[in-house]
Amino acid sequence: MKKLYIDIRFAKCILALTAGWLMAGCSAEDELGNGSATQQLSMTPMINDLQTTRVKEEENLHEKTLSSLDFKMFGPSSSERRIDSLFDAPAENKAEELGSGNWKESLNLQSGQSYAFYAAANASQSLQGKSLDELQKATQKDDDIWMPYSTDNSKKLFLMSSHGSYKITEKAEQNIPVELVRAAAKIKLNISSTVKDYHISDVQWKLINYNTNTTIFAGADQPATPFIISDNNTWSPAASAEDEKGNKVFTVTTYSYSTQWETQEKMPQIVAKVNFKYKDDPKKDTLMVLNIPVRDPQGDKRLDRNYIYTVNAVIKYLDTNTHIDYDGDTDYLKWQIAKWTQGEDTYVKGDKASFLVVYPTQVDLKDPMDWGTECWCIDWFASCPIDLPYQEKKVYYFDKNGNKKEDFNLASQINSQSDKNVSDNNRGKIDVHGNKPEYTIAYINFLVKAGSKSQKVNVRKYPAIYSLNVANAEASDKQNTQNRLYTLQFTTNQGIGGYAIAKPQLDSENKSTDKTVSPALIMASARHSNETAGSNEAARRYCHGYSETATTLKGETLNMHGWRLPTTDEVKLIYQLANQDKVVDKQVLRNACYWTLDGTKAAFNNGNGAQEVNSTYVRCVHDLTLEEIKKIENQGFE
Repeated sequence: MKKLYIDIRFAKCILALTAGWLMAGCSAEDELGNGSATQQLSMTPMINDLQTTRVKEEENLHEKTLSSLDFKMFGPSSSERRIDSLFDAPAENKAEELGSGNWKESLNLQSGQSYAFYAAANASQSLQGKSLDELQKATQKDDDIWMPYSTDNSKKLFLMSSHGSYKITEKAEQNIPVELVRAAAKIKLNISSTVKDYHISDVQWKLINYNTNTTIFAGADQPATPFIISDNNTWSPAASAEDEKGNKVFTVTTYSYSTQWETQEKMPQIVAKVNFKYKDDPKKDTLMVLNIPVRDPQGDKRLDRNYIYTVNAVIKYLDTNTHIDYDGDTDYLKWQIAKWTQGEDTYVKGDKASFLVVYPTQVDLKDPMDWGTECWCIDWFASCPIDLPYQEKKVYYFDKNGNKKEDFNLASQINSQSDKNVSDNNRGKIDVHGNKPEYTIAYINFLVKAGSKSQKVNVRKYPAIYSLNVANAEASDKQNTQNRLYTLQFTTNQGIGGYAIAKPQLDSENKSTDKTVSPALIMASARHSNETAGSNEAARRYCHGYSETATTLKGETLNMHGWRLPTTDEVKLIYQLANQDKVVDKQVLRNACYWTLDGTKAAFNNGNGAQEVNSTYVRCVHDLTLEEIKKIENQGFE
């Protein structure tokens, strides 16, 4: 039974595929109801970046690296420490034990009580034994805060922190989610050019007027005394890459701790030396030196921790004014701000250019839930109230032929509201609900607009049991159902008619007596539907050597190897879905008798009401990998 329990947990977690997608957690104690005998209190560090995409140059900046994590918990009405733990090299999204056995008694924690906790990752000083007051006043100074990670700076770490409260429940096994946020502000500069007959050959840069000192925890009563570096006289090369249009863009990534300024001379700036090469005359080469503010000079004069400040500089003329005045026109510069990491309730005011932050931008809504009721699952804040244009609201699914079918009734059920506790109406939530799709995923796309800014949001709504399909890559008629491969997948173990959800364990002969249904499988296309075998052994050999290549609606290829016979329960469930002829075509199991994984046959009534036993057919299935699931389920997004 324990093996089955673990496999069911895998079934529930198998679709947690990509960063940025909001999903229900896969905890050690879930809806199965049989719980666990484990008695343990743990905490899990999480770094939930709000960026939905990351450019290739940023993948190795080690912005999520955890070297150490100090966790403390204090009494509900006093500053008495109840937990004081230090973890070396913790892993993101991996639980760390705080107490076991009779941990409530040993840690002096009572059910029903809420306890304040503080967590700091990558702190340069030891926090062991510090009081609550000492923690709140603790500071950290990093002279190299401006430097992005590189092989020459391989020990670069980012200070992260989290503080909140956790209510102890009656459960024997509990986990405290610790959402870590970075103490630094991230600064990004993108430089490109539209100057005729010139191109940028290289960019050298340095950051001036940045802060190297910060409190470890946000919201401290006494902010850290700033240590401002006006100029470190260190020039670094900017990275270069091509945008989606093939234009060369030079990028700078740097950092500062939170800081404020009053005058232009004190504002943080990136000094960029931009070398322009003329197409065929080196004598016309030009060097420009630009002092670029990291925020709109007419906006707020501050950088806040845990925010990303982006400057897009498109140089249009070689006579661009390099002196940027507070009241001047800087039409070649555009500024954007966005929250870096989820987990801290800090807000910043926008610059004169409008801003919009929506989180999450990609959401999976899965059973069990009441699909027809409100689901305020998306947060937003902006420089002005948002709009959800009706013409940009789309909901659709894909039928058994791979054709897109739109549902226009859902548009009116996507709404937003402002936070009534805030006077400016510039932040709030978005409600996504509506009718549940039957046996397939519903894809929902809509646009959030605030002034000149917009953000696309993608939502997937799942039923408990669902099927998608892809086309055989070699087929000329890909809409023909005989050329399509159908999946069988689950989002929950509840309400599945007594089936046990687990991958069958194969022996050396590719045989299994497990009476289970795989959490995610795909069926071979019906173009091979007339394949028969004289024995179960021959059928198993056939599937063992079988392979089929499929293609998604986006043109991604699935080279699928490792096929097997279906279990008896898999055949029964597939037949039930195919018999409805909705998302799984009835041609998939159109014959009367099929070989199964346990060595027997699964027989169905033919049109005359008699059972066919002379010819036993073969329908191979393949257990989907996480990468294959990702491609299949992402094919619906435009």
